[in-house]
Amino acid sequence: MFYSSSILLSYLATAALASQPSASDPIPAPLRDLKWGQLNFLHTTDTHGWLAGHLQEPSYSADWGDYVSFATHMREKAEAQGWDLLVIDTGDRVEGNGLYDSSEPKGIYTAEILKQQHIDLLSSGNHELYKQNTSEAEFLTTVPNFRGNYLASNIDIYDPQTQQLVPLAPRYKKFTTKNQGIRIVAFGFLFDFTGNANNTVVQPVEETIKEDWFQEAIRDKEVDLFLVAGHVPVRSKEYLAIFKEIRNIRWDTPIQFFGGHWHIRDYVKYDTQAYGLASGRFMETVGFMSIDGLSTAANPSPKTPSFNRKYIDNNLFSYYHHTGLNADTFPTAHGQNVSSLIEKSRRALHLDLVHGCAPKDLWMTRAKYPSEDSIYSWLEKEVLPGSVHDASRADKPALAIINTGAIRFDIFKGQFTQDDLYIVSPFTSGFRYVKDVPYSVAQKVVEVLNKQPQVFTEASSSGAQRVPLTPPEQLAFPRDVEYEDSNAAASIDLRKAAPQVPLSGDSKPELVPGYTTHDDAGNDGDDTVHSPISFYRVPNCIQAFVPGPSEGSSEPETVDLVYIDFIEPYVTIAAKFAGLDVDFQKDAEVYMPGETLTSTLLRWVQKNWECEQ
Repeated sequence: MFYSSSILLSYLATAALASQPSASDPIPAPLRDLKWGQLNFLHTTDTHGWLAGHLQEPSYSADWGDYVSFATHMREKAEAQGWDLLVIDTGDRVEGNGLYDSSEPKGIYTAEILKQQHIDLLSSGNHELYKQNTSEAEFLTTVPNFRGNYLASNIDIYDPQTQQLVPLAPRYKKFTTKNQGIRIVAFGFLFDFTGNANNTVVQPVEETIKEDWFQEAIRDKEVDLFLVAGHVPVRSKEYLAIFKEIRNIRWDTPIQFFGGHWHIRDYVKYDTQAYGLASGRFMETVGFMSIDGLSTAANPSPKTPSFNRKYIDNNLFSYYHHTGLNADTFPTAHGQNVSSLIEKSRRALHLDLVHGCAPKDLWMTRAKYPSEDSIYSWLEKEVLPGSVHDASRADKPALAIINTGAIRFDIFKGQFTQDDLYIVSPFTSGFRYVKDVPYSVAQKVVEVLNKQPQVFTEASSSGAQRVPLTPPEQLAFPRDVEYEDSNAAASIDLRKAAPQVPLSGDSKPELVPGYTTHDDAGNDGDDTVHSPISFYRVPNCIQAFVPGPSEGSSEPETVDLVYIDFIEPYVTIAAKFAGLDVDFQKDAEVYMPGETLTSTLLRWVQKNWECEQ
């Protein structure tokens, strides 16, 4: 295992301080150095509002202000060598953190914070398009904030002022880098998403690449690099189609893909001159990419370029190491101002307000399901049975179904704050139900949702959103693994990544648990050398029986079938396979009007998790 030559100095360095006052200090760990080239990139994706960093996890405790300072110093480092550095973001910047989700309207603080970073190329994710007001905010605020750098190759929107269907942003751009003079044609794609609000249109990638503008762009002979940034898994039919289309015309021009959506670290080789990088989730990772040996107009190069990647843990310890700076020399005035803006925004939103205290850690995928440490078992056995009650149906038992992807993060032992509430459950989905369903039939619905691929095939063909019911990172597992055989721990590789352990106390192990990535370039991609942690698969959906007031030990004859409204297209089809003859469009109604999974979770925590005085 190769470690940086300065590892010893890294261990002896003064502990770095996190920018947010309540964040954990990063823990020293062995680091690998970056390999720079002519053209270098910093990449974020699926940040989901985590601009304050991870307050409870030392390895990801840097905030957006620290990232602003880091990018500034990395540009200076590139400039000193005559190299270029570009900053990329590939979408899903919204939904998933109190800094975004707890404001009204949502995102009023994050838009201003986000734009403080100079981003050279960014694209939309699917979360920017679920709600009409979210996509309009993107069109009216984020696109202008990054004018000329935001690309939307396959997304249109109905202009809220003219009602005309127009591109969300320019389809592509061509530019030349400042120092090396590298001529780049760049695109910005979204995967074939169908769950968007009806004020936007997402054209399938395979259709977009046949359009005249794309065909003209890839036929430009004065191009040194094609750059494809998008909210698309780097292992996907969409990116494979783009790669093949470009290669059909330009067989030897280098191509660099940046992807996302699966919430994992990944690096894929398409051929010797085409690679793709995905850089995790939730501001845990800043991806670094370098390319050397590129041809330019001024310096034609006959050799094959070389590509290199690293996944940087988002903390000040890593940032200091890669910039060669320290606690005194690293902060920039701009970065400190951004950190201050984040702190003030958090205070305005009361994100440190304590609702209760969790008695233990509860894990999404680091604990088996079912088990006492599983967050899903906790929901099934405690939260849902004690909280899902519609006053108008109080005398009726219910069977409540939620998809595991509705939960977005772990719960750590200790204070459960306003921020934690939105981190765990950020979505606005409410509940719906069908009344008086035979109990034996209702029980089969979850079984069908978890085991019958026909549900997803039919849902897709009927226009239902092509989105996962499970946490996104689980999509990176092989699809042919049966759920009942999947509770064995998997070593973390890049396609099976998991969150890091929050560390506390005085002990500092030689290797901190975290990402131990294996990708198409090997197992040396993580900048921090970690010990591995386990990942367990979870089902698509879980269910909880909610007894009526007079329920005895015997099973009820009928129940209200309750479910999160987001999954109604799948529940509709699963019910049909389970033998339930119901027209959900006519017969389903709102359950617990005005309530969401988030508000339900809050009520339960406030009632059941007291803090010791």
